[in-house]
Amino acid sequence: MGSIAIIGAGNVGQAIAGHMSLQGHDARLFDRWGHDLEPIKANGGGIDLVGEVEGHGRPSLLTTDLKEAVDGAQVVIVAAPAFAHAYISQGLAAVLDPSQLVLFQPGVLGSGVELARMFSLAGHKRCLIAETPTSLYTCRLRGPANVYIGAIKHSVPLAAVPSADTPQALAILRAYFGERYVSGGDALAVGLLNCNPIYHVPPAVLNFKTVEDSDRHPLHSLVTPRIAEVIDALDRERLTLAEALGVETTSFWDFLTSAYGVTEGNFVERIVQGYGRQAFPEPDSVNHRYFTEDIPFGLVIWSSLAEQIGLSLPLTDSFIALSNTLCGRDFVADGRTAESLGLLGSDGEGIRAAFIDGSV
Repeated sequence: MGSIAIIGAGNVGQAIAGHMSLQGHDARLFDRWGHDLEPIKANGGGIDLVGEVEGHGRPSLLTTDLKEAVDGAQVVIVAAPAFAHAYISQGLAAVLDPSQLVLFQPGVLGSGVELARMFSLAGHKRCLIAETPTSLYTCRLRGPANVYIGAIKHSVPLAAVPSADTPQALAILRAYFGERYVSGGDALAVGLLNCNPIYHVPPAVLNFKTVEDSDRHPLHSLVTPRIAEVIDALDRERLTLAEALGVETTSFWDFLTSAYGVTEGNFVERIVQGYGRQAFPEPDSVNHRYFTEDIPFGLVIWSSLAEQIGLSLPLTDSFIALSNTLCGRDFVADGRTAESLGLLGSDGEGIRAAFIDGSV
C-alpha cells in the first residue's frame, strides 16, 4: 500500500482521503485553517462515504502542517479550490523533494506551470508535476464528515509538466486509482479540457435571480434549450483558443461521453443524463465557486492567453464583464493571467513551451 497526502479537506479532498483509507493506503489530510478537519475528528477521526463508494474511511493524519502532511508521501494530491493553488504551490515548492509526485486533481489551466515556476523561483529542483481538467470524483458533502460520491468517472485525462513525464505519473497513480487516469497528451491540452466554466457559468449567470434568492435548484434543471446553445457557443470559443494554440482538445459534449457515458439526445437531454442523477444545486451566493473559481481561474486565463496571441473571445469576455458587475468583484485582478504565470508578452510558441516542456 502507498502513502498519499491530500491537500484540501472539502468535497473532493474528503472523498479521496476516505476512499484511499478504505483501500488500505496511508492517507494524510491537510487543511490550511483546520476548520474542515474538526467534523472529521468529531466523527471518530473518520469520513463516512455513501453512493458509489460506501464505508467509513479513517485517514492516518489530520493536520494543518503542510510539511508534516507531505513528508515521505509518494503522491501529493492538490484537491483545493483554484484560488488556493498559488499559496499551496509556493508552500509545496519549499518542502517537496524530486522523488515525489504532485497531482492537481483537478487543476485549472496553468496549475502545473505555476508550481513549476514556484520551484524555479525558490531555486529548488522540481518534483514530478501533473494535472487533470476535472475531478475523478463527482461528489458533495451532505453533512459533517459525510460525503456522497455520485460517480467516479470512467476516465480522466492527465498530463505532466513537462509532458515527457506523463507515463511515469500514470504508472505511479495506477496503484491508487487503477486505470482511470489516462494520458491527455500535454498540460496545455489537458488544461483546456476543463469544462467546468462551460457548464457552470452560463446557467448561473443567466438565472441570476435564483442565485440572489438562494433557491438552490439543481443546476441541470436551469439549462433551457437556449441556454444550452449559449453553453455550446462558449465551448466553441474554448475550442477556437485550443486550435489557435496548436493543441487538440474535445468538446463539452464529448466530455459528457467520456466521463459519464452520455451518447445520445439533444443538448439539454445530454446534460440531464450527465448531471441529473447528482442533481447538485446551483450557486446560492456570489461567493460560490461557480463564480469565484470558474470565472477567475477558467474564463479569465482563457481570455488572457487569447489576448497574447491576438485572438478575440467575445462571449467569454462578456461573461467575465457581466459577472464582475453582478458579483461586485474584479475577477481579472483576482484571477490567473498570462502575467501571473510569467507568460506576459509570449507568443503561441512561448505559451506551448511553458506547458509542454515546462520551460518557465
